[in-house]
Amino acid sequence: MAARAVIIGGGVVGCVTAIKLKESGYDVTVVDKSFVGEESSAAGAGIIFPLMPWNYESKVYQLCSGALGFYKNLSEKLINGGYGDPEFIESGMICIEPPDKKEIVQWAKKNNFKINKCFFNSRPSIEFANVAQLNPKKLMISLKHYIEGLGIKLIENCNLKKIQKKSNYLNGWPTDNNDLIEGDIFIITAGAWSSHIINNDKDEIYPVRGQLIKFKKPSIILDKILYSKNFYLLQRKCGSIVAGSTIENVGFDNTTTFQAAKELKEKTINLIPELKEFEPYEQWAGLRPGVKNNIPLIKRDNIHKNIYINSGHYRYGITMAPKSADEILKLIKV
Repeated sequence: MAARAVIIGGGVVGCVTAIKLKESGYDVTVVDKSFVGEESSAAGAGIIFPLMPWNYESKVYQLCSGALGFYKNLSEKLINGGYGDPEFIESGMICIEPPDKKEIVQWAKKNNFKINKCFFNSRPSIEFANVAQLNPKKLMISLKHYIEGLGIKLIENCNLKKIQKKSNYLNGWPTDNNDLIEGDIFIITAGAWSSHIINNDKDEIYPVRGQLIKFKKPSIILDKILYSKNFYLLQRKCGSIVAGSTIENVGFDNTTTFQAAKELKEKTINLIPELKEFEPYEQWAGLRPGVKNNIPLIKRDNIHKNIYINSGHYRYGITMAPKSADEILKLIKV
């Protein structure tokens, strides 16, 4: 009988972890407090790159490496299997007027990453070749159908109780309805909500609100992701342009604000003046799981020997999901 693995949290990290466990022979269940793929994973921009890896510890880029190839292959599986198109695009990225050119060049050389000096609207810039994007909302819709097709069980709208008892081994995780989600191992992939169900990581993972806006199909073509001063612009396959994002420590508040929309539009116009005449037609917010130094918690729980934590990927959940799932698999097999 296959070992039972319960994934707690149905975002991209949870879904990719579930896929890799299923492929390794586990009987997998994904439990989500709402609906699979409808929280922070679907709220991001979908850039498959850690934006400023030269400013981070090397572990960040290590966890991001290989993601482009993973999603390129996964995208083909999803499309060919009839699960939907996640809109994977190998677009590349232009970093406009970077203040830290020397650090970028050194990082690129060290990591054998292809960059080219260029100009964007007469501004000195650096182009990054191996950067891709996808549409997070469409990815999560496709992933949900895909994991169901693999025989992974989904339990949605299920609130789990916080684990208090200091026993070494957990046979079943209690729900608010006093049911038990039975399993042999439990993997917490609940992002910013991880501290709601286990005590050990209180305050280690915390919510960071990010707001984004979208412009409807302007007569402008952005064939590259644009990045400048912690702000990005990218274009979806349908032609709409996404601008983001804010970084706000406001707790578990995912409401949108007029001030954020105003600031994001001003930054948009600074890069693309032609968008001055357009008003954003959509604004939304997601709660990213903030963590120290942008390095997620990928470990066995300090108390319960069959509970593992794979949370705290901050802005790079999509990019880090494949490698962090691999690291969890290694821990389980030790």
